Amino acid sequence: MRALSSFVVAGLAAGCIIGTEPQLPEEEEEEEEELIDPWGVPITGGTMLVTRNDLHAVVADPDRDRVVTVHLDSERVIGTIELAAGSEPGRVIEDGAGRIHVALRGSGELLTITGDTHELRAICGEPRGLAWQADTDVVHVACATGELVSVPAGGGAPTRTLRIERDLRDVIVLATGNLVVTTFRTAELIELDAQGVVVGRLRPPTVTRVEREKDGGIIFAVGDVHNAVPSVAWRTIALPDGRIAMLHQRRVGLTLSLEPGGYGGMCNKPVENALTIIGTDGVPFAVRPPSEHSVPIDLAVDPTSGNLAVVTAGAPIVWIVPTTALTKPDDDDCVTPPDGTHRLQTDTATSAAYRANGKLLTYQPAAGAIQVDDRHISLGGNVGIDPGRELFHRETSAGIACASCHPEGRDDGGVWTFEGLGQRRTQSLAGSILSRGPYHWGADMDSLPALLDDVFTMRMGGGFVEPEVADALGAWLDRIQPPRGVVVDAGAVARGQALFMAEAQACTSCHVGPLYTNNQVVDVGHGKVKVPSLLGIGGRAPFMHDGCAATLRDRFGVCGGGDSHGKTSHLSEAQLADLVAYLESL
Repeated sequence: MRALSSFVVAGLAAGCIIGTEPQLPEEEEEEEEELIDPWGVPITGGTMLVTRNDLHAVVADPDRDRVVTVHLDSERVIGTIELAAGSEPGRVIEDGAGRIHVALRGSGELLTITGDTHELRAICGEPRGLAWQADTDVVHVACATGELVSVPAGGGAPTRTLRIERDLRDVIVLATGNLVVTTFRTAELIELDAQGVVVGRLRPPTVTRVEREKDGGIIFAVGDVHNAVPSVAWRTIALPDGRIAMLHQRRVGLTLSLEPGGYGGMCNKPVENALTIIGTDGVPFAVRPPSEHSVPIDLAVDPTSGNLAVVTAGAPIVWIVPTTALTKPDDDDCVTPPDGTHRLQTDTATSAAYRANGKLLTYQPAAGAIQVDDRHISLGGNVGIDPGRELFHRETSAGIACASCHPEGRDDGGVWTFEGLGQRRTQSLAGSILSRGPYHWGADMDSLPALLDDVFTMRMGGGFVEPEVADALGAWLDRIQPPRGVVVDAGAVARGQALFMAEAQACTSCHVGPLYTNNQVVDVGHGKVKVPSLLGIGGRAPFMHDGCAATLRDRFGVCGGGDSHGKTSHLSEAQLADLVAYLESL
């Protein structure tokens, strides 16, 4: 529980900007303290569908742990499944028999709804993507923990489990019967044949960006060219003509300043939206970015026109991208959107879906409602207000949000170049963040409010953050879970744990306690850096403060600091493999 000023809650409900205090009568000022709990989970997008018969919308509501079905013609709720707390329903699909399948990210289950009944099946540590394959009547589930699990659509135990790699996101069935699975932070597409063998990999193209300046309202290039590398694939879908559309981010190779405004803005922001179309020939094509707004989380296809609706969490805007724009190459024109692109002002949405007649539906999580034109269909339940969550996803004047580099409250795996510091890897915010101060690799921020003042307000141009809102953000972030551990060989994990705990390796001299950190600053061979928590470490590649280790095994090479970073040079390859297995399990 925490104290939160009532004017902040009222301001959010009215659409006011945090930090602008309305004038209240004196008697209300005296009663402005209100206790509320943190509300909601990090936004993921892609949690709504319209059924094939065009009669129903099905909404997975991860904030309220429920799945709601709406009759679209009467605009009435006709069914609600209340799930266990922490189930966190995510992706939703329909199979050929009209059954609805929902990935429960928090509980690790697959929910299958058949008429008035439903079934829960244990699947994996964190199921994310779903796809139904018609010829086998199988549902494929892509998991953040690295598995691709196949289950009969009608019920029953998994028929196949493939272990691919960590951080899987979406899964698509190709016309050939092959599967394409995407990775979240690296935006890779991995193709598998019918036997589950990886037969191809590709990423969206890297493009170039010319640095620009603005003078008297005129934007002009200054000549510096930077690579914009694909990252964070929020949503990948199959288009009706067999192509694939990936909505993702790009990380621009700017050198970031620690001064006010140091994270850019306009055409010089470090993270940008991107749309890549993969043709039926497997060749990726970088489309001109459809939206300048941050955190692009969902895509939907209009069945009448083929236009795409692009949902962004950073601003209450849905962009409509015409099919003609999907052939326009990314030409580094940050000023002009693709011809025919227009935007719809909505409440902040997380998901979109079209009806057969081309009518667009969006889901607004705070209101717990579906928006159709200017109407709202309430799904019932509480109105969700958490100023910390709102702040985390809000776009700043730099054109980015906290969620741009910390998607889902974790990290983007990015390595950034900072003036005076060199390379620094994005740190994860998940896993008891309030117990992990001071913050940053240099431990230069002694509290979360200090970090917000320096990074959000100054560098990102996010505006003043009220102390109550900073407290709300801390309480909201503190609940986010780190990536789940993976155990492939329990024996290796046990042997690795013994090595980790042994005095000879000295691992626990720094990585100690429930968070596996003493929160101190130490020199591990590359200068003094803050000891990070190891919870969820296996899902946080690359490793080290500068990202020099691509894998956990690489961390025990030269880049890891040698015996200045634990005493491990005497360990055999087999022992190092056991130690890595233990770290993967945390």
